[in-house]
Amino acid sequence: MPVINTGKFAKGGGSNTDTLERIIAGLCYLTVGLAGLIYSIVQGKYARTHFFRFHFIQSILLGLFYFLISMSSSIFINIVGGILQMIPGAGAQILMVVPAGLDILVKAGSLLLLYGLVMSLLGKEAPIPIVSKIVYQQLR
Repeated sequence: MPVINTGKFAKGGGSNTDTLERIIAGLCYLTVGLAGLIYSIVQGKYARTHFFRFHFIQSILLGLFYFLISMSSSIFINIVGGILQMIPGAGAQILMVVPAGLDILVKAGSLLLLYGLVMSLLGKEAPIPIVSKIVYQQLR
């Protein structure tokens, strides 16, 4: 199998390797980790830098959270809407707050993926409070 980062920059990571890892880490956020998985298979032991692993794991976690929230939002809206309909005097304005709030939450999840993409292309770690803590625990 071909190894992309061979030569004098194989261990320390020169500018070529850094640029490649930044691009692959950014692609991880777009493909929810699939690009990172392919890169890890092709590169083998050379794809084990802290920067790449951080963004790879964080992109998978953010993708899972985004998927779970977007798929379960309609169920949550129906349950909360049914509960709010049982309250006497609850008008249609209160029932419209729940879908709007969940829509904002789903859009915030997609913005977190975009934030991770931009930070990985800049060569920095994207600190997201809960997710980054989980990622750091996995990287130990």
